[in-house]
Amino acid sequence: MTPELMIKACSFYTGHLVKSHFCTWRDVARTNENVALAEKMNRAVTCYNFRLQKSVFHHWHSYMEDQKEKLKNTLLRIQQIIYCHKLSIILTKWRNRARLKSKKKEDELILKHELQFKKWKNRLILKRAAAEESNFPEQSSSEGSLVDETLKCDISLLPERAILQIFIYLSLKDVIICGQVNHAWMLMTQLNSLWNAIDFSTVKNVIPDKYILSTLQRWRLNMLRLNFRGCLLRPKTFRSVSHCRNLQELNVSDCPTFTDESMRHISEGCPGVLYLNLSNTTITNRTMRLLPRHFHNLQNLSLAYCRRFTDKGLQYLNLGNGCHKLIYLDLSGCTQITDSAMEMLSAKCHYLHILDISGCVLLTDEILEDLQIGCKQLRILKMQYCTNISKKAAQRMSSKVQQQEYNSNDPPRWFGYDREGNPLTELDNVTPSKGASELTVEKSTYSSEEQAA
Repeated sequence: MTPELMIKACSFYTGHLVKSHFCTWRDVARTNENVALAEKMNRAVTCYNFRLQKSVFHHWHSYMEDQKEKLKNTLLRIQQIIYCHKLSIILTKWRNRARLKSKKKEDELILKHELQFKKWKNRLILKRAAAEESNFPEQSSSEGSLVDETLKCDISLLPERAILQIFIYLSLKDVIICGQVNHAWMLMTQLNSLWNAIDFSTVKNVIPDKYILSTLQRWRLNMLRLNFRGCLLRPKTFRSVSHCRNLQELNVSDCPTFTDESMRHISEGCPGVLYLNLSNTTITNRTMRLLPRHFHNLQNLSLAYCRRFTDKGLQYLNLGNGCHKLIYLDLSGCTQITDSAMEMLSAKCHYLHILDISGCVLLTDEILEDLQIGCKQLRILKMQYCTNISKKAAQRMSSKVQQQEYNSNDPPRWFGYDREGNPLTELDNVTPSKGASELTVEKSTYSSEEQAA
């Protein structure tokens, strides 16, 4: 054996030995790595399962808490409903018992008065029969006793509703006189419901401003309707109306001292007015600007013969919330109004049912077209003495409304202006009689298409 072969053999043996040991070490290392990886995988699976359980438990816990809160709120709501139901039952029983007691008391009073009236009637019959049999002195004495018997019938013992029904037919002057009879009658005239509506126009020349101020101050919370038509009052008296917070109807027509400043105080203090009559007053555009700002629920508005506001003032009704709930609007005698103002007004007042433009001599056929487009709920239209509105246009409009009054004649002289709206220099001091007015005023009423035909 040569040394070369010996070297090769040793090299081969050494390489084979190294290779076999390396493979063995590699297999052992791989085995250990797989075991460690399996252990890590097991720990990862365990950790994932734990986190999953924790998340599920957290969601379940939140759900249960929400359910508990809902159940708690439901129980509280049920308790409130039961409590309200018990209260309603108690209140219903109390109300029925109170009504029954009140009715029983009224029936007893009515029965008492009926018995008293029957006794008085029987006594009257007996007294009359005795008076017929006796002589004249005895008759006079019996009449005196009858007068004494009639005084026993006390009206203050009547139920409150009956007393109110009696006094509601009296005027303000008569109520004041009744309150001066005695203490019992004074208490009867101080019923709250009796002072819901006061008409000062019937006593405008009798009662001074001082009494009106005291009356408004005392019954300001009960006041619903006020009528100052034709009253000549001081501005301070009109300002006191602003204390009537519940006022719904106000009539200041034909009041020469009523100004824009008075209207400002009333509009700020009485925002719930539904009916407002400003006819024949000296209001200007300032008042027209106040109406849509404060009277959002205004339904009836009368501006007849108010000639100091302009088209711009009438357009103020459409500002902001505006007077869009108007049902009745009276513009008769407002000669300064033109088509432009009515066009703006008809575009906003969609609920208008009644419109009076009699004597508005500057309005033309164009306004009727605007009314057909904007005011589809219009039912009654009055166009007396509208000289610039043609008969043909009025006939077309009659098919859109239920009732229409039209007349193209010149305004009468007692209107105070001519067909162009210019004031007359000489006016008739005497108001025309009924027959003359019938000859002057010619009405053309078209209720429907068939009547127009």
